[in-house]
Amino acid sequence: MARPKVPLISRRKALEAALEIVDTEGLDALSIRRLGEALNVNGASLYHHFRNKDEILAGVTRLALADAAAPPAGNENWRIWLTRGAHRIRQALISHPELIPVVLRRAPLGLGLEENEARARRLRAGGVPLPMIAPLLEGLELLAIASALQEVGQNGLLVDGDGETAVPALHAAVEARGMSSEELFGVMVSSLISVVESTVRLKEPRLAAERLSKA
Repeated sequence: MARPKVPLISRRKALEAALEIVDTEGLDALSIRRLGEALNVNGASLYHHFRNKDEILAGVTRLALADAAAPPAGNENWRIWLTRGAHRIRQALISHPELIPVVLRRAPLGLGLEENEARARRLRAGGVPLPMIAPLLEGLELLAIASALQEVGQNGLLVDGDGETAVPALHAAVEARGMSSEELFGVMVSSLISVVESTVRLKEPRLAAERLSKA
């Protein structure tokens, strides 16, 4: 369908309304028609901004994750900036759990390329060795998605009312847990950054030799 020449509503307003539908009614409830109803416009008006539902989903996801893409403040250390971004991705997915499946199938929607390009450029500008960048971005995103999934799934270790008698050891462990899921995520993020950094630095002489041999 051809896009109208003059938009009746802004793209931002449409995405905010779409995010509200996804959060309150579920991912399957979102459609051009339903979004038009929420905005009190004919669904055809939305074709000025979006070609199809997938473009709306991509835009909604970018809107929800916008804070995670914020650039570092001044000369902020890249580790601090990257850690904050990982926490923001996790929190955004916890706040908007219906978007987790969208993030998991991001490639067909073209999600993440521009954001990760910007992150890669900032990491390089911050002095991060090139071989570290992809493992860092992939690993932190994996941790954020997995942690959000566990959080919205109400923690796989939760024990029901009969847990004290049915699984007493597990019940006691859950009751006495020494850190929250958010604290655990923070520890995992810090550990991943340290492990990637040390592993890549150890491998760098061999990688450099391999690159030289292929030259």
